[in-house]
Amino acid sequence: MKTGQRLSRISVFVFAVASSIALGGCSFMQSDPLAEAQEHFAGQDYVSAQIDVLAALQEDASDPTALELLARIQLAMGRGADANLTLDRLKDAGVLPADAALIEAEALLQSGNHRAALTLLRGREGAESWRLRALAAAMAGDNDGALRAFAMGKGANGDKRRLFVAEANHHLARNDVDAARPAVRQAQLLAPDNVETLYVSARLAEQEGEPELAARAYMAIIKRFPADKPALLGAIQTLDMIGRIDLVRDLIARGRTAYPEDVEFLYLEASLQAFDGNWFNVRKMLQQHEAMVIEHDKARGLYGQAMLELGQLEQARAQLAPLHRRYPDNVAYARVLTRTLIASGEHAAAYAIIGPFAGRRDAAIIDRQLAEEAARGRASAS
Repeated sequence: MKTGQRLSRISVFVFAVASSIALGGCSFMQSDPLAEAQEHFAGQDYVSAQIDVLAALQEDASDPTALELLARIQLAMGRGADANLTLDRLKDAGVLPADAALIEAEALLQSGNHRAALTLLRGREGAESWRLRALAAAMAGDNDGALRAFAMGKGANGDKRRLFVAEANHHLARNDVDAARPAVRQAQLLAPDNVETLYVSARLAEQEGEPELAARAYMAIIKRFPADKPALLGAIQTLDMIGRIDLVRDLIARGRTAYPEDVEFLYLEASLQAFDGNWFNVRKMLQQHEAMVIEHDKARGLYGQAMLELGQLEQARAQLAPLHRRYPDNVAYARVLTRTLIASGEHAAAYAIIGPFAGRRDAAIIDRQLAEEAARGRASAS
């Protein structure tokens, strides 16, 4: 297989958002689980950090240092409700950290309570406080308020690494590349190796039409965390765009191993089989997980295409027709359903589906060819 080939050239469905589980090895030296947890946390390996800090708390359930670290780990993993419960344990012990209000405010934001978070932030003027205010404003749908908070944060005291990452994410979510670019650059200057910086760097590169740069950023994350799901998916998509199917194969296999019940990686593996022309394998693979395939549009579309390629026309229609009804402007679904109807001898119905696409000024050659074939069949039948 040539590395310049693209998986998306064969499949009509394009690729469309976990941490790795690290288990510590055996050692003859007695380890300090709290120290190891702190080291893992500093390296952004939050799953390993949690394993170690929980081990430390088994030795001393009221250790304030371990409890504080646990709260920060839970917050980093997006588990705000758990972080607040851990803070309650610290409150009971009377040993809250200096930034407890910030931890609690972010935990409330993660739980969807932006009003309570803003109440906690009253009177606080540090960069982190403004970052959280910006997130609260965005959660409330107040874009102008979010932008004002980001601007205030840039002039405030304190660590601004997370502020610039949050601002970059805010703009990237709105496809505002020009606004995101300076925030990403600042994040790269302050923390070039942080996972969050690598993510916004990858997303910016994608939106700027630089898939190779995006792939490099995603691969840098994977090098540190081999089973990071968003990075794996991002790398697969961008590497496919530059024709590196050799690397895509390895990453899909890695994803299937790490997430055997994940429909996204199932779909990607099936897409590789389709790329290689192994339609029997595609059908078998997707049929074994039919219940979850039906709930995943791209996988369902590929399932329908496999049925078509294997001559099971009614089964193909059963998968493809609902997708076309749901997404009437999706040309990929329209093409495969049109092929199915032509193969079934239903040329008029086929033309009704592909005709609008073929009539566009920028219509693809395949759409015009399908429309002509459907029109000829319709004329022959009349």
